[in-house]
Amino acid sequence: MSTPSGIRAISFDLDDTFWDCAPAINRAEAVLTEWLRKEVPAVLEYQEQASLTERRDRLLAHQPELSGDVTALRKRMLADLFTDAGQPASLVEEAFSVFYRARSEVVLYDGVLPLLDALRPRYKVAAITNGNADLDYIGIADRFDLILRASLDLPAKPADTMFCVALEAFGIAAHEMLHVGDSVTTDVAGAQRAGVGAVWFNPTGHMWREDAPRPDFTVASIDQLHELLI
Repeated sequence: MSTPSGIRAISFDLDDTFWDCAPAINRAEAVLTEWLRKEVPAVLEYQEQASLTERRDRLLAHQPELSGDVTALRKRMLADLFTDAGQPASLVEEAFSVFYRARSEVVLYDGVLPLLDALRPRYKVAAITNGNADLDYIGIADRFDLILRASLDLPAKPADTMFCVALEAFGIAAHEMLHVGDSVTTDVAGAQRAGVGAVWFNPTGHMWREDAPRPDFTVASIDQLHELLI
């Protein structure tokens, strides 16, 4: 596998690219539910956990812009839940902190840390994510020159906004950056909208669809990604 030429910066998606996201989210939901059961039982008596999905869907129907900011969405859901249950909204930040810490207790895929350490002398390195994991808590924030998270001010991928911000911050042209991510819909399409090269991280062997944007490179493991970039 030949290393791409002329590349000065690498950007990465995080969830499902550097770790398996679903176990962390599921655990965080369970941790939050247990905290609510102990600290604010009236909330769980008012609203069963299973119906939070319906609550989220109703909220997004009225405020679709929240879909691009998972932190704001989670806090708004908690605020509405507490208010409807007659509980003080001042508990929202504490409840979110309980969820957020558990959500950030991820297990890095083998090879992620050596890859990031090997990249730093060669490239500028950015994180471009629609998620909100705490990279300081995970212990990898110092491996990035730039960390961009989707928010109300930074539209989520596949919008090209975060890619353009990274290009401007690094002072490089679009063809001088590669983006690595697991989603054809958000990562590959978003990068290509900005004119940035796209590496599809596909460890589960999903079939590429003819109607999907075609990545510049495809890798099935962190080791293959290391071989491509280094």
